[in-house]
Amino acid sequence: MTGKWLSYARYLRLVLEHKWYVLLAGLRTGAPLGNLLIHDWSKFTPAEAPHYARQFYGGGGDPLGFSQAWNHHQKINPHHWEYWVLVAGHGRGGYADGSALPMPESCVREMVADWLAATRVFDGAWPESMETWEWWQKSFSRLRLHEETRAMALAIATKTVPQLSTKRGCSFSESSPARRQAD
Repeated sequence: MTGKWLSYARYLRLVLEHKWYVLLAGLRTGAPLGNLLIHDWSKFTPAEAPHYARQFYGGGGDPLGFSQAWNHHQKINPHHWEYWVLVAGHGRGGYADGSALPMPESCVREMVADWLAATRVFDGAWPESMETWEWWQKSFSRLRLHEETRAMALAIATKTVPQLSTKRGCSFSESSPARRQAD
């Protein structure tokens, strides 16, 4: 039982640290403050929290539960691009199944802040530049984004990364959760 609660405590710390960095990055991207304050609240719900805690700090062991939690998270949080991918099954409305709908600017600004915060938490530092931002270089082109959303995300990230790379920001600890997990 102690191991279960320890994994929950470690998970809580991870989410709070991520939310802190989303706030810092989001203030730079221009995301609405209200969005930043409620960012990722679903990660505290029974639909997500136990599965995330087990996946990240409890040895995994429930691939279906984690996949369902991740799917739930993407589908109820409009700052995730997956939220905007049409899955209708009927082909009505002018957009084909699997196509990306344009995202509102407020959601794009929060999405970019989310990506930056995840980099800060898991890599231990803000990206130095767009060219050296490993996640961006590896992942951005593979995301299913509407062309307007893609252009907006690129412009926001290009403007924000240099602002963050010169700012250390407040840190929760000297090491990132990813490195602490390995200990």
